[in-house]
Amino acid sequence: MLDSILYRKKRAGILAVAAALVLGGCGHGGPDAEMPPQVRSVTVNPLQQVQTVKIGLGDVKKREIYEGIISPYVEELCFPEDGIFLEYRVSLGDTVRRGDTLAVTDVSAYREQAENLQEQIDELTAKYIYEIATRDNSLKICELELEETYKLIELTEYMQDNYTQLCINAGNLVSRMDRLELEKKHLTESYELELPYLQEQLLDCKEKLRSNILKAPFDGTVTELRPAVSGERVNDETPMAVLADTSRYLAVGDYVLRRDAEKAERVYVFINGEEYEAEYIPMDQKVYSALIAKEMTPYSSYEIYPAEPLEFGHMACIVIQQESRQQVLVAPGLAVQQEGARRYCYRKGPQGREKVYLETGLYDGLSYEILSGLQEGDEVYID
Repeated sequence: MLDSILYRKKRAGILAVAAALVLGGCGHGGPDAEMPPQVRSVTVNPLQQVQTVKIGLGDVKKREIYEGIISPYVEELCFPEDGIFLEYRVSLGDTVRRGDTLAVTDVSAYREQAENLQEQIDELTAKYIYEIATRDNSLKICELELEETYKLIELTEYMQDNYTQLCINAGNLVSRMDRLELEKKHLTESYELELPYLQEQLLDCKEKLRSNILKAPFDGTVTELRPAVSGERVNDETPMAVLADTSRYLAVGDYVLRRDAEKAERVYVFINGEEYEAEYIPMDQKVYSALIAKEMTPYSSYEIYPAEPLEFGHMACIVIQQESRQQVLVAPGLAVQQEGARRYCYRKGPQGREKVYLETGLYDGLSYEILSGLQEGDEVYID
């Protein structure tokens, strides 16, 4: 396993060692016409020292390996809203509990705004109640007058004396009552539109009054506090504190695109000979953009869950396993050579050294998956 992980860095060393290995072996090639078209024997220098290896079954794993470091889970914290900084309530290195206040801002402007909004709501409600009550009273008066008018109409002979005028008065009263009902409807509609708007503003303002303090989102240790003085204006995008959760372990290394990590067959971290399954943590887009804007290098984080505590700051290998093949025919990469778009190797045959063209599959940087050209038990040369 360790050889696989270190292969990319030590391939030159492996080639040098392979070239220095001394195992006897030489042969004389026969006529090419006597061999299958994909195989031909070749003549080699009898003084050349070579090594052969038998072809067998094995696993091929295509992986990208990145250097990383073990770190606690850390989070940069910002105020929920813009404000005027007042003070920190903690010091660097303090251990805090979830919900503890880390820093506060001046919220007097929000308090004044909340008071003004509450006054507007009270005035709007009082005016609405008064206007509705006024029209209800007018409606009751109209109802009494209309009732009295109907009685007079019943007592008056048809088309005599003031009969016509009484009918006109009754119609006017009905029209006035309709207008009063319509006014009540309009007043209610306007009130029901304006009141929720003011209430929503007030609720938002009160939320800012309660939340525009910096709170710890989890138990942890304060590892950084941004320098700030009382009276300084701060915004909701500037990190003011960094909190570390030492009960969670991250491997932090070179930046890996989210799509590459999510489509990987397996993601794990290799530390001191042990493999730990890892969960890729996507970088927040705002953090990524801020790093790029500052010409800083972005990074990727992976959460791991060790059974025993790990040492923070320890180096690790982050492995993105893209795909793998289990128990397939494999040949060492040092035995396979390239000829244009074709690959080939030299096989040890009955008549000596034979050139065999191969069809290969997955290559993991160390071994090739062999699809055709060789069989299990064949011996191939590593030059």
